[in-house]
Order: sequence, then C-alpha cells, then structure tokens
Amino acid sequence: MFEEFLKTFDEISKIGWDENNGVNRVALTKFDLEARNRIISKLHEINAEINFDDAGNIYGSIGRNEGMITIGSHMDSVPNGGRFDGMYGVISGLEILRLYSKEKLNEKLVLVDFTNEEGSRWQPDLQGSGLATGVFDKNFIYSRTDSDGLKFGDVLKESKFLGQEENRIKNMHPDYYIEPHIEQGPVLEKEKYEIGIPLGIVTDVVDIYTFMGESNQAGPTPMDMRKDALVAASKFIYKINEIANTLAPRIVMTVGEIKILPNVYSVIPQIVELKLDIRSPEKDLAYEEKKIAHELAQEIANEKNVSLKIKNGWALDTINFNEDLIKIIEKSCKDLNLKYKFMYSWATHDAMNMNKITDTAMIMIPSHNGRSHTKEEFSSDSDMVNGLKVLKKTVEYLL
Repeated sequence: MFEEFLKTFDEISKIGWDENNGVNRVALTKFDLEARNRIISKLHEINAEINFDDAGNIYGSIGRNEGMITIGSHMDSVPNGGRFDGMYGVISGLEILRLYSKEKLNEKLVLVDFTNEEGSRWQPDLQGSGLATGVFDKNFIYSRTDSDGLKFGDVLKESKFLGQEENRIKNMHPDYYIEPHIEQGPVLEKEKYEIGIPLGIVTDVVDIYTFMGESNQAGPTPMDMRKDALVAASKFIYKINEIANTLAPRIVMTVGEIKILPNVYSVIPQIVELKLDIRSPEKDLAYEEKKIAHELAQEIANEKNVSLKIKNGWALDTINFNEDLIKIIEKSCKDLNLKYKFMYSWATHDAMNMNKITDTAMIMIPSHNGRSHTKEEFSSDSDMVNGLKVLKKTVEYLL
C-alpha cells in the first residue's frame, strides 16, 4: 500500500519539476494537463468512473451512490512552487480509491482534482471548487483573463476537460469531504506533532492602499520639500509589522505586493499601491485591525504630505469544520498512536468552498522548516504515510 502510494506520488508530483526552478504546473498549462492525463490513467487502472464538470474539475469514483465520501485537493501549482502542495491530497485520495477498488461498496468514494486552486493564472483563487459549489457565477469565472489575455472559459474548452454543469460536486450531494494537505507552516514540525487537525480556516481580509505623492527629480529636490509616496508607504508597512508582532500569535499581517510609479531610481516615487493581508481565527480581531490600519495609513499620509485612497479588496470570514468529522479524525490518530494537534489553517483551501455544501474536515502533515510555494517545500515519506494512515482509518469509520 504505502510503497505504491509513494511511487505514484513521486511519479506525478515531478511533472513540471525542475531542480533549479521548482514546479511550474500552473493551471491548464502543459504540465498541469500532463498531470491530469496521468491521474486519469491511474483511475482507469482501477476501473473508476471518470467525469468532468464545467469548471474542468476531475472526478473519479468507485462504489454505489448510497452515500458519498469525497477526498481531494488540487494538482496545479504556483510558479516555481513545490511538489507537495495540493498534490499530496490528490494522490492520497487516489490511493484510498485503489485500496477499495476491488471491494463491493454500498457507499461511493470520490476523488476530486479541483481546477486553478492557486489562482496563479486566473484570479480569484479556488475557482474550480468555487464554481462546483455555487460560490462563483459561471459567467464571472469564464470571463477571467490571464496575463496573456486568455479567458478561462476559452482555455478550458481547448484543454478537452470541459464537462457538464450537472456533474458539479454540489449536485452529487456528498456526505463528507476530507482534504489531506501539508501544513505549509512550521508549527507541527517545531512542536513535534505528527498530525494537524484543523478546526477551520482563519478570517482573511485584504485591502488595497494607494499613497499618492509627487514625482520630482531625485537630485535637485530638497528632502524637506518632497512628497514621497514610497516613504509614506514604507512607514505604514513598518508600523503594521510592529502591530502584528504585538498581537502574535493571534494574528498575522502581511504586505506582499507593491507597485511603484514611476519606479525609476532617479525619480521620487509618485504613486505606491500595496495590498495588506490580515489573517486571524478571531474574525472580530481581524476587522478591528483592518480599521486600525485604515486610521494609521491616513495619519501617515497626512504626516508625509501625500494623499491616500483605500479600496476594499476581499474578505473571507473564519469557517469552522464539522465537529463530528474532526472527532473521527482525532479517534483515528489515537488508534494509530500518532501525536496530533488541533489548529487552524492560515492558508485558504478548496475545503473552504466544500464546507458550504457538506461536512468537511482536513488532515495536515508537517512541512519541513515550514517552507511552501517554493522548490524547498518538503514533507518526509514517513509524514506522508502517517497522514495516509489517518485518512484510511477515518474512511473506515465513515463507511
């Protein structure tokens, strides 16, 4: 069992992998399509029924439809990403189907690979699960364009993975959804836990700040006569980091995207646009800090003699997974004598959307040094096997 699982994982996770650049298996590009065709061939080997929906999600199923347990994640990656993110959940689900493929099941076991979970090619992220669960409108998703101006709907049609709306997961009425995943953080490894059991996924609030100053030649303009948008933005970023540190570990606050105009070394920056990402399992705290950040930005803009615009980006409120399913995963860990930790996921996952239509939970395994979305992303064979054992035991309780 475990040897076959690890062999399959190694085989498919290396599609699009390069030792220097990591994985470039961005949604519906060459390598993603290759991985999709490979997973389909594996499903054919166990005589699974295979369907696609109108988001291009892949469903492989075995058993009868008197109850449904769905397991899955995604195979697309961020640019220069790692081999484990998303892929671990898909290959784990495939192995569970393989194990039960020769048994006569009254329940149906379904593996799902969700399209464009990462949102690296088309925004927003979680598109496949969002359309399949009714969170997103079809016209909206199909009209999304990538950096080359290609629409999602057009590329999906050309990919040969366009299926029917009737095949969406919400129309299957699953009883459960389980998503095995790497932690993507350092906590489990640092605290020496073998399994993480997420209670839910944290609130994520993103706002767009634009500081607007005045461009001038960098040489002749005296320091006390400048309206430097980057200086204002820099002070804001520094102060935000200080605030987050005083509230840790209850919250994280990140500025990870900045646009500067005119972005010339010899010109004082006129416009700086940045995105502030605030995350916390405490919804009220996240929104309180959003308000404080708005006030801080205005205070700094006034001080530095620049103007400010703030635009709401998006917000995803804290979700809580199914308590009964969490208890079954906990019982499975105890049966297997594996050390586990209750935690929240600080990253978004397809489980967020699935949680809207069925009882949902996740099983997490350690990420070495907490690295993810990078070629250094790594989880050991033993950790992957531990997670698979917990998944198998959990499925046994549900069948």
